[in-house]
Amino acid sequence: MDGVCTRFARSYAAARRKFILAAELAGHEVTTHAHTLRGPVGEELANDTVWIGDPDARRVLVVTAGTHGPELFCGSGAQIDAMLNWRADAYPGVALLLCHAVNPYGTAWLRRGNEDNIDINRNYIDFARPLPTNPGYDELHDAFVPAAGGAEALRQADARIQAYGAAHGQAALRIATSGGQYTRSDGMFYGGAAPSWSRRTMEAILAVHRLAARDYVACVDFHTGAGPFGYCEPIYSGDIAHPGCDRLQRWIGPAMTLQRTGRSATPPQQGLSSDLWERDCGANAAYVSFEYGTVPTPDVIDALRAEHMLHRQGRNDWHDAEVQGVKARLLDAFAPDDATWREMVIVQSRLLLGRIATGLARETAPRA
Repeated sequence: MDGVCTRFARSYAAARRKFILAAELAGHEVTTHAHTLRGPVGEELANDTVWIGDPDARRVLVVTAGTHGPELFCGSGAQIDAMLNWRADAYPGVALLLCHAVNPYGTAWLRRGNEDNIDINRNYIDFARPLPTNPGYDELHDAFVPAAGGAEALRQADARIQAYGAAHGQAALRIATSGGQYTRSDGMFYGGAAPSWSRRTMEAILAVHRLAARDYVACVDFHTGAGPFGYCEPIYSGDIAHPGCDRLQRWIGPAMTLQRTGRSATPPQQGLSSDLWERDCGANAAYVSFEYGTVPTPDVIDALRAEHMLHRQGRNDWHDAEVQGVKARLLDAFAPDDATWREMVIVQSRLLLGRIATGLARETAPRA
C-alpha cells in the first residue's frame, strides 16, 4: 500500500490536478464538462470524465464521485487508483468510465450541496409530478437549521429534535432528517425545484456515451459519512425488484445492503442517483453506492448543521476565520486526513470494483 495516500487531496483544485495528471500518465484523454461558476480562489469547476477501453464496449463500469461536495476526496483517490491499475485483459469486454466531481461547486466551496443548496442525491425526481413530502422535516426545519446562532438557540433546537425522536421513533427521525425535502430551499437535504447543473451534466454524459444502448452498465458512486470508521458498505438504493439488484447481489455478495428495507447505514430516501440509471438505462443498469464510514453519525450531522446555519445566516465569506473553521470541521467529517482511513478506502475499492468488473465480464449477454 506504499504511496496510495498520495492519490488523495484536501482541496478541489488539488484533487482535479491529481486526476488529470493520472490520466496523462496512463495515456487517457480527459473530457471536461465545465461548470458556469468558479471556485473560491477563481479556479475552474468541472465534471471531468475519462473513458478507458473500447468505445463500443457492450459492458461499462461507471465510477462517479463528488455527488456530495467534500465526499469527492474519497472517490477521487479511488478513481485515480483504479485508473492507474486498470487491466483490460482482466475484464474482457468491459470499459471503464470515470466521472470526477459530479458536484464540483460543493467540493470547491466545501458544501455538501451545490450552488443552489441542492443535495444532488435528492434531485433525481420527476419535477413534472407533485413534489414528494417530508412532514417530519417541515416540522423540524428551524431546529435542524436555526436561523439564529448561540448556545441557547441550539440547545432548544436539540431538545425539539430529541422530543420528535421520542414521540415518533428513531426511524422516523432518520427519515425526517435525511430522507430529502422539497419545501425549504435554505434547509438540509433539499432536493431542489428543477434539475440541477450536476443532474443535467450526468444525463448528458449518459447520452454522449450511449450508455442506454449497452448490454450492461454498472455504476458505483462513492459516498462517505455513514457507518463505522473506514468500513465500506455497498448500498443498493434502487428498486429491489429491478434486475440490477439481483446482478449486484451475485457480484458483490452478502456485504451489499438494501436501503429500501431500512437495514442499511442510510435510511430510505427520495430523488437518488439510482433513479437516473434505472430510468435511462432500464433493466440493463445496476447502481450501487459505496458508503465509507468516517466519524460518528452525530458528529457528521453536527458538522452539516453548523455549515448550513452559517449559510442560512448569509455568512459565506470564504476568508472569514469562523467560516473556515466550520468548513474544516465539515471536511474532516467527510474526508478524514488519516492514512489508515485512506488505505482502507483503497483496499476495499479495489476488491469491490474488481468483483463488479468481473461480474460484468462474465454476465450472460441479453438476447437480441
